[in-house]
Amino acid sequence: MKLHAPLLAVALALTPAVSFAQPANPEAQARTAFERGIADVDAGRFASAVAAFEESYRLRPVAVVLFNLAGAYSRMGRHQQSIATYERYLAEGTRLPPERVQSVRDRIAELRREMPVVVLRVRPAPFTLTVDGRPQAVTGDELALDPGSHILVVSAPSRAPQQREVQLSPGARITWDAELVAENTAAPTAPVVVATTPAVTAPAVVTTPHPAGETPVTPRESSPGITSRWWFWTGLGVVVAGGTVLALGLSGTFDTTQAPVPGTAYDVSAVRW
Repeated sequence: MKLHAPLLAVALALTPAVSFAQPANPEAQARTAFERGIADVDAGRFASAVAAFEESYRLRPVAVVLFNLAGAYSRMGRHQQSIATYERYLAEGTRLPPERVQSVRDRIAELRREMPVVVLRVRPAPFTLTVDGRPQAVTGDELALDPGSHILVVSAPSRAPQQREVQLSPGARITWDAELVAENTAAPTAPVVVATTPAVTAPAVVTTPHPAGETPVTPRESSPGITSRWWFWTGLGVVVAGGTVLALGLSGTFDTTQAPVPGTAYDVSAVRW
């Protein structure tokens, strides 16, 4: 069976690539990431430097990477991680110059002095604590944190948790006094006030005894006034009507020469003066 010339050329071209392909060199990648981290530190990009140094150490765990990673952590204000990384550097480094060891220890002491402290006065004990949503172990009643803003939450079984947000400057020291109350404590119930209508008491009737031999006088009903008589209102109506007719006649309203006013009770032709 014959191979066509073009296919044979392609096969021969691919053969070296397949045969001599080598995996990437972790040491070279680690050095590249390390150099990128150094450049980021010089440019002030400390978060990027931390990521580059962490990648470099993962590819090739060398003590010198830890030294530079600890420095980047401290420049970001992550004092706790910086201290822990410096301590790893001292533990993993071999044949470190004495002056380097002393400078690292001095730097660790300086970072510890700069860490703010929160004094916890929480009742009852024991209690649990989270810092920025992560569980935090507490030894004694003092808690060392990184400078910056933090959210602290304390809780205990069957107790309502309490939360506090703190803004900590380097070297600060504050106290948090918290009393954890029972979670199911019911609020006091207000007394029920029932409004009642007071009974109306009839006024007492006081009777005065009459002397012997005298007949008590019974008060007579008051006589009706004149305005309640039928003849009073009848006479008043006649007087008012007469006065109205007289006034209209004097003013010339009722004139025998004009026709009757339709739709009225006054028929001008019937008026005689």
